[in-house]
Amino acid sequence: MTGFFDRFRKKPQARKVETPDALQATLAALRLEAAAAQETVADLRARLQQARREAGTLTAQVKQAGERARLAGMPFARLGSDSLVLEGPSRRRLQVRRISVGEEVEHPVAARVGVVHSATTDPRIQELWDSLQAQEGPVDQERLTGSASTVLEIPGATVRTEDAGRTLRVSMRPASFGDAPGAAATIAVPKFTFDFAERKLRNFGHWLLDCVPQVVALSAIDSSARVLLPSPLRGFQRATLDLVGLTPAQAVAWDGAPVECGRLLVFESDGRAGGRPLSALLDMRRLLTGRGAAAARRGSRRIYVSRRDADPKRRWVSNEPEVEALFASRGFEVLVMADCPLEEQMAIFRDAAVVAGVSGAGLSDIVFSAPDTHVIVLLTDSLMSWYADQRGSRSSWIRIGGGTARRLSTLGDSPHFYVHLAAVFQQYCHCFVGADQLPIAALSGFLDRVLERVEPA
Repeated sequence: MTGFFDRFRKKPQARKVETPDALQATLAALRLEAAAAQETVADLRARLQQARREAGTLTAQVKQAGERARLAGMPFARLGSDSLVLEGPSRRRLQVRRISVGEEVEHPVAARVGVVHSATTDPRIQELWDSLQAQEGPVDQERLTGSASTVLEIPGATVRTEDAGRTLRVSMRPASFGDAPGAAATIAVPKFTFDFAERKLRNFGHWLLDCVPQVVALSAIDSSARVLLPSPLRGFQRATLDLVGLTPAQAVAWDGAPVECGRLLVFESDGRAGGRPLSALLDMRRLLTGRGAAAARRGSRRIYVSRRDADPKRRWVSNEPEVEALFASRGFEVLVMADCPLEEQMAIFRDAAVVAGVSGAGLSDIVFSAPDTHVIVLLTDSLMSWYADQRGSRSSWIRIGGGTARRLSTLGDSPHFYVHLAAVFQQYCHCFVGADQLPIAALSGFLDRVLERVEPA
């Protein structure tokens, strides 16, 4: 019986022994297969990237086609703001193109905030300051954001201003009309030419930080364009335009009379929502750096910007001689910017390690200072009240709710304006808040704490 079942038992098979040569051949084959798989994966990744690029291009084309169709469907199109009016045959308006200039900007803020001290004894001012600090100060994820600028490219048009220069009207000519004799090849119109307060145009800080970046964006599209600018042009305005490469022949002081052009570029939007034109501003700074107008490395000078040249109502500090004496005792040069030609201002701020002063236009020259420069901003009770005056647009920072407080670009002219600006320029900003008669003892302690952080360049 045992013999009968033995016939059905599985006999053990002899184990096959691989020779070294066979093992090497198998390993080589596996390596070839792995290499082929890697090539296949790389090819698939390249195809995926190409598909994404094509999808992005297609999306942009669809968006542009939709914008052109929208323009063509309107008898009168108001673009960017109610101050810009485009009119003309629908077929012609289909040829209008919206061009993006620059890139999306996102800069962290918290890492660039240094020493912060409040010495105010006014409960209302302290409440305002605490509210602002709660919105921004302790949040590590805070980002200052800005979108690219947009420019309208309009073929064959006549441009003029209306409503005492507050509205720009662009009339497109019929295709059969042709260009007028002597029409310039390209005319460019910044938004500040027709949509900006006159008092801000006279202010150097607003001019440098709000206006000049628009000219840089327009020149990026056509560096030879003639630019129509508010008349008359002041000396500091021509000097800064020269810095960014606009020749005197290109900078045209314009009275708003009709101008014919074969191609019109109109600055439409700086990509901000009540804040600063960050993308265009950084493009301007890069241009200045490339031309040696801004510093690449931090200098060694300590600068205090005095407001002795300001309107008495806007000096904000009632004991500025004492404040100046304190800063002078710590090695600061006390300077009045009105006494300094633009080239001298640039040289001073390029060589600065620390820049200090009351919040205002005098500090805007930090655009010429290097990364890691330290900026000290002094704020007083009356200045904080001015920032919070709800009759002005600059007070939007006190009305921002918790849900939107994280979007710092909407804060615009807030008491933290120079905190934001310094962060964008990769500089450090320190803030001191006190009564209009700044408490010298508290300010002295604050200043010493800041200077401890300023390491040798």
